[in-house]
Amino acid sequence: MKKFKNVSKLVMEQNQQHKLGCTEFELLTVTAFKIFELENVDVAVIEVGLGGRLDATNVLEPFRNGGGVLATGITKIGMDHESLLGNTLGEIAFEKAGIMKAGIPCVVDRSNDKEVLDVIKAKSEEMEAPLWFADGLDSSTPPLVDMEEFNDIYKLSPLHGDYQKQNLSIALTILRILNRKHFGDKLTTQIMSEGIKQTKWHGRLQHLDIPNYNLSILLDGAHNESAAIELDKYLTQTYRDDTKGIIFIIALTKGKSALNLLKRITRKSDTIIFTTFTQPDQMPWISSTDPKELQGVGKEYVNDIHCMENADISETLNYVGLLRLKGDSRPIVACGSLYLCSDILRTNI
Repeated sequence: MKKFKNVSKLVMEQNQQHKLGCTEFELLTVTAFKIFELENVDVAVIEVGLGGRLDATNVLEPFRNGGGVLATGITKIGMDHESLLGNTLGEIAFEKAGIMKAGIPCVVDRSNDKEVLDVIKAKSEEMEAPLWFADGLDSSTPPLVDMEEFNDIYKLSPLHGDYQKQNLSIALTILRILNRKHFGDKLTTQIMSEGIKQTKWHGRLQHLDIPNYNLSILLDGAHNESAAIELDKYLTQTYRDDTKGIIFIIALTKGKSALNLLKRITRKSDTIIFTTFTQPDQMPWISSTDPKELQGVGKEYVNDIHCMENADISETLNYVGLLRLKGDSRPIVACGSLYLCSDILRTNI
């Protein structure tokens, strides 16, 4: 944290000195890149903030003379951030495909909609970027990875959700490409298997015990329709009993569709507790939707709703704890925002 604060201060001073007028996200991106430099990382994994084509992270150049982007990857694309990225899958795919670099391989989730794949194929031809398709559910793919070997590695993954098979197929395909071209085949199957086995992904179908509140919660950052579909699949496989229902703790970022989330994950027998999350540092563009604004949409899908206005996460968890004390034994699921997940995770620190 000390290093982050020091580098952040340096970046802001440079921004002011040169009158660059960087946005908060641009400042955070530069701060991250500077820390990678100070840590002398060999290879960094960079996740796009929003879209791709115009994202601050996309300033990185293609690999040349020992530095730059080695490969790009595009996972499943769904409807999200429509006000900024477009109102169709094709328009959003155009923004996502903007991360492709001239001559640099790109690995794509084959299960994407045809409209998405067509846009990506056109962009790869324009950029002359080799295109690979990965699909953990198809015996003929992913390329460069033996299917039997892939299934053995997948069994080691501690991550939940069918979609993680798709994500893993993309990751392994990228590793195989880099292993051949840049790493001299030093990444053995054993090394990759060990890495997969030790993978942790906070806030993605994460089972979390919270001793301070004597609660066990399923934590998931699902905040759009495609993520809600995957969450519902998992709940149906593991938790769902329509006669008893589920207790949902939900907070949404302003601008996100409550309808697209709730219509996928809720049943009439469920309870929803609408709450808020803590305003993230240096991210003034992010804020919670007022729980009262969500109540009207919620009533369409469940019979029992409680709004925690102006409440922090401790008040919300205390309320759920009271339900437990009164004998409510239903599963507890927190979702709707990764910022909500962050608040809950910090209660265990």
